[in-house]
Amino acid sequence: MNISIRAGAKVLAVSFVLTSCVAPGGTTVPQTTRVAYYPQCYQSVGLLHQQDQQFQQLMAVNTLAGAAGGAALGALGSRGDWRGALIGAAAGALVAASATYASARLQQEADDERRRALIAQDMYHDSGELQRAVVAARQADYCYGSAYDQLVANLRSGTVSKQEAAQQFTEIDQGEHEVAAILAEYGKKTTASVQQYEVAFKQEAERSNTTPAALLADAAAPSGASPSEAYSPRGLPPQPTRRVSQNTRELAQNYTKLHQQVSEINQEQSSIERTANDRRSNMHSLGVEVSA
Repeated sequence: MNISIRAGAKVLAVSFVLTSCVAPGGTTVPQTTRVAYYPQCYQSVGLLHQQDQQFQQLMAVNTLAGAAGGAALGALGSRGDWRGALIGAAAGALVAASATYASARLQQEADDERRRALIAQDMYHDSGELQRAVVAARQADYCYGSAYDQLVANLRSGTVSKQEAAQQFTEIDQGEHEVAAILAEYGKKTTASVQQYEVAFKQEAERSNTTPAALLADAAAPSGASPSEAYSPRGLPPQPTRRVSQNTRELAQNYTKLHQQVSEINQEQSSIERTANDRRSNMHSLGVEVSA
């Protein structure tokens, strides 16, 4: 461990002792699926559980960062290394309720361009984590969907009895609802995380003497475009735009992407929940008793 990391660790330790809120950690969704017939499908659910736990720790970092303070973040380096260090320190740590990600980044890096690059990297990483969760959820849903289709075919052909079908479908149903429950937790966590990023993004817009909406419009304009070349959506007249730096453009783009990923998580959760409920109704119509 080098001197800068040791110094950062000391500041972190002091800040943790002085604060009063318990940082979150671990997943809040237990395993509810009894795996017997479709272990291959539950592999994706297990992966989603693992990703959820890691994401929970990551979400705690944005709060822990504020408690750590700019001095600690500066000691840990200016390329994002502090996030990993804080994740390691998160277990059992105490943080201030008033701590914010935006204030931490501002204390850590005074240069606007370098700070925006760091925030953009953080949002890019978090949106990537959300995309991984969507992929794992879709893999599980596809596997259980294929198992369900085969089960219905076997039931109609008489290959399996209604009692056997009920046992097999129960596992499918439990797996699907477990996936939906994990995604619902992702939705709750990301809402809090996005609120932290919104504060940071608003702060960066203010430091650029503009509004968040105008900053998004400036970043959406083609690189190097003049105001007359700027594209305006929904058929509205072109709006004047300002040239922005590459770091500011990436900040705005990743901010938009993160919001899109949050929306995708929520949509995926709703879709899986609806599909699972439809399948339960269909099994009832086929004369299969499905346990609650």
